Amino acid sequence: MISTIIGVIVGVIVAIPLTIIATKKFLRPRNEKIYYSLTLIPIALIYVGFSYYYGELSALRAEIIGVIIFTVLALLAQFMASWILVYAYLGHGLWDLFHEIFMTGIGDGIAWTQVPPGYAAFCLVYDVIIAVYVYKRQKLWVIDSQV
Repeated sequence: MISTIIGVIVGVIVAIPLTIIATKKFLRPRNEKIYYSLTLIPIALIYVGFSYYYGELSALRAEIIGVIIFTVLALLAQFMASWILVYAYLGHGLWDLFHEIFMTGIGDGIAWTQVPPGYAAFCLVYDVIIAVYVYKRQKLWVIDSQV
């Protein structure tokens, strides 16, 4: 329980002051879109690393499929429509939640990668905050890319 609370707090801290405020300050809106699109790829890739770290190679196929899905969504969002990025981050938040739920025994029989305590809460909070921010900024990204 305490690890979940810490994960939530760290998720808020990483999302708002360390990501949103920093990108808003140092990147043009058009470059923000690129940043948030490309950032989706390594955050999906982290689960492949966890799979190797915890020795759960049976879950590797699911994790690689997840990386492929989020990479495709990130590229579609970058080159087609920004709203896809909102759903991609929300989808990644669900991916995090599923890891937490299924690793606690509810999803026996399904190979899921173990994650450190509190990580799923951290990532879920981060993903939801970023999704809301992307939703609010996408109109500005369109205007800036036309200039």
